[in-house]
Amino acid sequence: MHFYATLTDQEHLLDYLGEPAQVTLRPWPVLASPPVTLSRDVARATERVMIVSHALGPPVPIRAGDPPMEEPSRSGVFNRLNWERLKPRANERLVDSNASPVLLWTPATHNADGLGSGSIGSQADSMKAISDDYERWVNRVMNWVRRRGTPVWGLKAEATRPDLDVRRTDVTTLHALPDALAKLEAGTPGH
Repeated sequence: MHFYATLTDQEHLLDYLGEPAQVTLRPWPVLASPPVTLSRDVARATERVMIVSHALGPPVPIRAGDPPMEEPSRSGVFNRLNWERLKPRANERLVDSNASPVLLWTPATHNADGLGSGSIGSQADSMKAISDDYERWVNRVMNWVRRRGTPVWGLKAEATRPDLDVRRTDVTTLHALPDALAKLEAGTPGH
């Protein structure tokens, strides 16, 4: 789920998620031991954030040689590439996105250049394979963005707002959360 959001909008998203009582924010995709918890301010300034639900359980760590690293699948290839690129230390592992009941959040940005899109969702090949509860949680979170957001860009004509200064070359459907929508309507460009 891709979206434009301001600081205020993302505070509302984190409130909806129940941070810090119901979820914890951690760096993505490296899991340290002991775990690193990010504050809201640090998380918003981080490129990729793992959202861990206390009710659904912790992320599942993997390391070189573990079965998910050896799979010939797309996820196995990405696991190996991430391991080589990130070079985890002895006390670190990667998150197994096909076994971990977590969300990946890419915070949206809002600065002098305009609004940059963010996203939130699952990286699992099959959410249901992790658990039914996990699949329901992911869908609830994405539906929260859909319900509160307004489509402003996408392939379908009804998702495009020609009155807004949206400067994109892709066709990904983008929703603008309320404060971001007000900024776009006031002339702030969306990138």
